[in-house]
This record gives sequence, C-alpha cells and structure tokens, in this order.
Amino acid sequence: METVILKELITDLDKYRAHKRNIDKNDESKGYEYEPLQEHTDRTYKYFSRFWQAKKYDAVLEKFFSNIWQDVNDDVNLKVKNILKEMIFAVPIFHDTGKINPLFQKEIMDIEKISGQKDFSNKNHAMISAIFYIDYFRYDVLSKAGRKIRDILKPFVLYHAYIISRHHSNLNNFSSFTGKLKEEGILKTIKAINKNSLYYKKIEYLTVDIENMINAYEKLKKNLSDKQSLYLCIYERMLYSLLVASDYYATGEFENGAEFKQEGDIDDISKWKEVYESTSLMKSIRAYQQNNFPQDEQKLQEVTDINVLRSEIFCEAEAVLNNEYENNIFYLEAPTGSGKSNTAINLSFKLMELDRKLKKIFYVYPFNTLVEQNTETLENIFAQNQSIMQSIAVLNSLTPIKMDKQSENKDENEDQVYQQALFDRQFLNYPMVLTTHVNLFEILFDDKQKAVFGFYQLANSVIVLDEIQSYKNTLWQRIISYLKAVAELLNMKIIIMSATLPDFDKFSHHQNAASVLLKNTRKYFNNSIFKNRVEVSYEILDKTDLKGEQLEDYLQEHIKKQIQDGRHIMIEFIKKSTAHRFWEKLKEDENINCAVELFSGDDSMAERKRILQRVKTSKEALILVSTQVIEAGVDIDMDLGYKDISKLDSEEQFMGRINRSCRKSGKVYFFNLDKARSIYKNDVRNNTELTLVDEAMRKALAEKDFSEYYNRVLAILERNYRAEYNTFFDSVRNLAWEKIAEQMKLIDDDAWSMTVYLARKIKNEQGDIIDGAEIWEKYRELLQDYSMNYAENKVKLSYVTAQMAEFMYQVETVPSDYSDKIGSIIYIKNGDKYFDEGKLNREIFKSKIVLW
Repeated sequence: METVILKELITDLDKYRAHKRNIDKNDESKGYEYEPLQEHTDRTYKYFSRFWQAKKYDAVLEKFFSNIWQDVNDDVNLKVKNILKEMIFAVPIFHDTGKINPLFQKEIMDIEKISGQKDFSNKNHAMISAIFYIDYFRYDVLSKAGRKIRDILKPFVLYHAYIISRHHSNLNNFSSFTGKLKEEGILKTIKAINKNSLYYKKIEYLTVDIENMINAYEKLKKNLSDKQSLYLCIYERMLYSLLVASDYYATGEFENGAEFKQEGDIDDISKWKEVYESTSLMKSIRAYQQNNFPQDEQKLQEVTDINVLRSEIFCEAEAVLNNEYENNIFYLEAPTGSGKSNTAINLSFKLMELDRKLKKIFYVYPFNTLVEQNTETLENIFAQNQSIMQSIAVLNSLTPIKMDKQSENKDENEDQVYQQALFDRQFLNYPMVLTTHVNLFEILFDDKQKAVFGFYQLANSVIVLDEIQSYKNTLWQRIISYLKAVAELLNMKIIIMSATLPDFDKFSHHQNAASVLLKNTRKYFNNSIFKNRVEVSYEILDKTDLKGEQLEDYLQEHIKKQIQDGRHIMIEFIKKSTAHRFWEKLKEDENINCAVELFSGDDSMAERKRILQRVKTSKEALILVSTQVIEAGVDIDMDLGYKDISKLDSEEQFMGRINRSCRKSGKVYFFNLDKARSIYKNDVRNNTELTLVDEAMRKALAEKDFSEYYNRVLAILERNYRAEYNTFFDSVRNLAWEKIAEQMKLIDDDAWSMTVYLARKIKNEQGDIIDGAEIWEKYRELLQDYSMNYAENKVKLSYVTAQMAEFMYQVETVPSDYSDKIGSIIYIKNGDKYFDEGKLNREIFKSKIVLW
C-alpha cells in the first residue's frame, strides 16, 4: 500500500494541514508555514519503512505468524501474511487521517473558513483516524478476502486501530478503546463525517461491523495460549513504538527542515573486538586458552591462582556459546570475583560475531553505582578510540543527554543538533547502552508513551542482565516468561548473570529452555579459592539475647578488637538510619584511631567515588559502614566483614567484597539487628527458614550450593503466588497496559516519601565547587523559558537535572521552613544544616516535621 491511497479516500485532501511552524522562530509576528497532511503522511511512512527494514521486522513477522497461526494451511497462511503486512503498513498511512476533522483544522491549523466544524464536539483526531482505518479494511479489504481470512484478521483491524487511537497518548488499556467504539459519541462522529462528505463514501453500517470485530477479538483472546498472548502483547507494543517513533521523526523533519539519523547500530563488531582483544587482560586469557584450556576437573581443584579459574570460566562460557548461540536466553552463574563482567563483554561481542543480525548491546545493572563502575571499565578498554567512546551511552537520571562534540554534517543548524541529540536519547540511537533494571523494565512494561519510545530498538540486540534475582521474587515467574517471549520474537540474546541464580526455567512453562553457559558450576564453587576464601562466623548471630542498642554496643566493641595495621573492615546494615547512627558512634569513639567512612544511596556521585577510591588505595586501617548498596558487584576488596542478615543471596554477594583478590584471609560475622522484611517487602526469602537462622541455609552458604535454597523459594512462589501469575496473564491477554505496568514494577512506590532539594555547595569529581542554589535557579529559568526550541530546552534540562540529582533526596517528612516548590520537588535553602560531615542526617527531618 502506498500513501497516495489517501487521495482516493479523502475529499479535497490537499486543503488539509498536519502541522505548523514559525516562519521565524525569533519573531512570531511573521506567522506560520504549514505542512500538508499528505506530506506528513509521506514522511511518517518513510521513517516507518526505514525502521522496519533496519530492525529486520520481516523476520519478526514470520516468527509471529508461525506462533499465532499454527493450524492454518499454507495457502491461507500466505494470504493472511500478505494482508496483515498491508494492514501494518497502513497504520502510518492512516494515523493522522483524522486531522481532516474541521474543528482540528480550525482551532489547531488556523483555517477559519472551513465547513463542518459545528458538527464536531472536539478537535480530537486520533480516534477519527482509527475509525477510518477500521472502515477501510472492513469494507475495502476484508470483505473481499474470503470468510476464513476475514475471521482470522478481524481482530487485527481493531488491534491496529487501537494503536492509531493512542499514538499521541499513553497506551492505556485496549478495553477502553473498544468501549469508546460502542459509545454514542462515535456514532455522532460517523454521522458528522457522512454529513460533511469528508470521506469518499458514506461510512454506513460501521457500528455493526465493529461489534462483529469485537466478538472476533473476544473469541481469539480465549483461544490464545499464555505464550501466544505474550507474543500478541509484544507485537502491539512493537507497532506502537514504531508508529510513535516514525511520527516524531516525521514531525521533527518538518519543524527543522532536514532529515534525521534514525538509528545507532554496531555495523562492524570487529572494530570493537580488535581494541578489546589488544588489552593486556585479553592477551593473557587468549594465551591461557591456547596453551592450557581446558583443565582437568581434578587438577582444577588444586589450582591456587584465581586468574586460572577466571580464565577457565571465561573460556568455557565462550565455548558453550559457540555451540548454542542460536538460543535466546543464556545463564551465567559463576562465583563472586570470578570476572563475570569481563566474560559478559566477551560473550556479547561473540554473539554479534556469530549472528550478524545483532546490532546493539545493552548492559543492565541493579544500581547506578554499578553503571558508573562498568562505564569506567569500558572507558579503560576503549579510551584511545574516540569513535567507539562516542558510541557508548549511559541512560540514567545522573547522566545528561549525550551530545556529539562535533556535528558530522557541517550544514546542520543548532536546532537540528539539539533535536538529533534528543531523538538519540528518546529512541535509544546508541550502539551500546549502559542503564539500570528500572529503566529497562520501563521500556519493556510501562504504559507511558515516553517509556515505549525505544522499544522497537530492542529487536536484534544483546542484553546483559546483571543480578536480576535481586528484585522481589514475586516477579520472577512473570519476568522469565516475558523475557523468553520477547527474546524469541525480536531475535534478542539475553545473558542473565549472577553468583546466585535460581532455576528460572522452572517457571517458563512450555517455552524453550535457556542455555546454561557453565555446565558444571560446582567445579568452580568447590575450589578453595572461592569456597574457603572467606571464613564465616555466627557467634554474634547466635547471641539471641542481644537486641537493639545492646547489640549495636556489642558490635562496636567487637569491631574495635579487630582493628589492626592496614586492615579494612566493612559493616553492612539494612536501614540507612541504622548505618548513619552506627557511623556516628564509631566516629565519636576515642578508642578508634582509624578512618571511618559511611557509604549509602544518599551519597553524591563524587562522594561515592571518593570513598571507593580511598578504600581501594589506602594502606592504613579503615572502617567502612554501608547499606546494602555496596553488596552487588561493587569492586572493592575488604579484609573483614560484618553483616545484618537478610536474603541468603545477599549474604553471598556481601561475602564477594571480602578477600576478593584471595591474597589474604577473610572473615565475615553475621548478626540480626533490623528486620529485613521492612525493606524487602513480600519477598519469601525473608522467611526465617530461608535465612541464616536456619542450619540448612548455613550449610548452603558454606558449600556454595544454593540449589536447595532456591528449590524452597520456587516452591513457595509456585504455591502462594500462582494466582498473581495468572492475573498478570489476564492483563496480557486483555492488553491492560496500566495493570501490566503496575504488576511489573520493580520498586514499589512509597506513598509517604517526598522529594526534597537541599541547596548547598559541594565538590564534584574534578574538585570544582557546585552551587545547588544556582542549579535550582537554572532549572526554574529553563522551565519558564517558552521561547527556546523544545529539543534545546529538553537537552539543557537534562544537564541541569543530572546536576540536581546530587541535591535531591527522598524523605518521609518535610521541614516547615521549605523555601520553594516546583512540581513535586520541594526546595530547601541552606541545606547544609541537614548534613553531618557531608552525610545526610535523616533524624533532623523527623524533628522538623510538618504535615503535608
């Protein structure tokens, strides 16, 4: 189908406008120039086609066919394929046809003399576009296709029309769309279209056919399996993302008078591999691979050099991947300190070598601290290659929108440069992305339009998911089922890695099994380097008579006895308030003659880096008090550890920070102070029988064998949360996007927390002074600057909000002396009074409570 079809369908098409722009952006009095509807349609169709081809969506459509219509004969199948693809490419053609709405043309496009506006109740155009789409395919296409094909494709007319109806808004819910199709207002709109002869023919009997389509949709929905429901859900999200992206690019082209780069892909992974393989680490591993790999399992137990084990793990994972790369999901379970991050980099590059359709890499971590840490790792590898460094982007709240230092096209004006930068961020136009689990899950599940912008870019990508089991385990069943479906449909390769991985495959009913990259992990876990690297003591945990302040006092005295020349001690608490209180106690103790640092999620980026650098380089004795933000993947090497017990996998992660290099002896003392359930709500791993209070769990930790632990966890989840799993699939079948977003939220919202901005002066990583009050004023100015180009404003805002993150905190109460408020952010000047030696003192907030 070509866009010229609109001339046959819409009366006087040439008189309708789609968008307008200022002739002179600096002088609005000069008026506007307008984009004809046909031109915008042509542009949208152009970008839609380019995206489709670049992301190889024909192959995705083939996969979709083979899973949704398994019992259709070849002849019918071919016809269905051809018509469905025609229907797909009609989506960008019809998406703005509703702009012929006379009220839209009058109020938005400034056409004063246009008949028919009094017959329309609002200027909405998306729903009218959906009506035109439905009418065209029910009348001009499906009515001529034969009954069987018509019955198969009826629901898809509605699915596509739904996307068109939502292309300027959030996904919402499919049921709200079908509900509107039944409302009286739709009938009035149809009558208004007919009365004013806006369409080439009368839209008669449409409501009857809509009812038939809805019945066909209900029938299809009932017959879909869980896997097919997931495929259809992903299909809808994919098309919505493609349409929205195409529409944005087309509009941007008109507003800026130039085309835009549509994708950022890795076209030649060999250039990246060449730099990576030239590092000293990789040369060492390749030499080992050539001369020593594989080691006999018995000999492996006698190895005393940790780098030998790291090389074995690296080489074995690569060897298995070479044989099983056609799978979509890969599990990498290996001990803490075994070089998983480097192994994952190699595996992602190797996958792109083996499957040339793969074009992007996403590295996804649970915390921003790990994003920062792994960004530094990549910078160390590729620092000398600026073209590669420009291809790596960090997507989180702490990092502004990436701007190229120099425009490739010297003819680009400033507006184009800002618009391209904004498009790159919104639509993930980067070859390599580092981000957090929360950001990825928004792309996969959120119903907000801005979250779905870049979903289409996930096709033919490699995703490395680090520590996914760290999130609430009530989601595990839904996570793995969805990941398997989206990876299979969109040809994604997903590497899930951790030192403690549950057997997620037990949840993914009737889906392809994942590939396990280390077939016998016990031979690594049982090696004394990993198994006996850290001695565990339960002497404090077993003192059940010690509670609260008594236990804190006991810990303080115990730690004092352990301070020796050069020894680095770490103690982790579950709650920020407890960590802060204990840090203050240690600082005030005159008998502690060493540095005492506090590391928590409240620290600025510069402060976190300062602390970690001190821990890594100091030769003097040091005590690090921390919250659980330290335990997952942070690359530090401590001599002695103390930890408040929580989840067993968290205990193992914490132990990975102790004697990490295996050059000394390490020891960890566990204790039980705060209740983990207050932090990890609804997580069955908090059950007493699954913690270190239980003897069987102590044995599991000692043996580094977590299979029994996870078997228990999975059994509880299967027994107690099956209903929630089924409810999720009900939402998937019904395309209830708002419910899906809520059911897949990684972090539950705290209804009692508020965001405060504490203005003060701090030093950044370069040692420069950053004034929080000045940044707040820049933020206010940008929000109130309505003359600035939208893209420029958004890019500049991203730089300011990235700086603002260093001054923003979530608190449960707000002081009465707050100074300002913008949106949901409460501004407090003189923020220094809420800090103690650079650390936020949350207790002060509790003493200055105001009802909000």
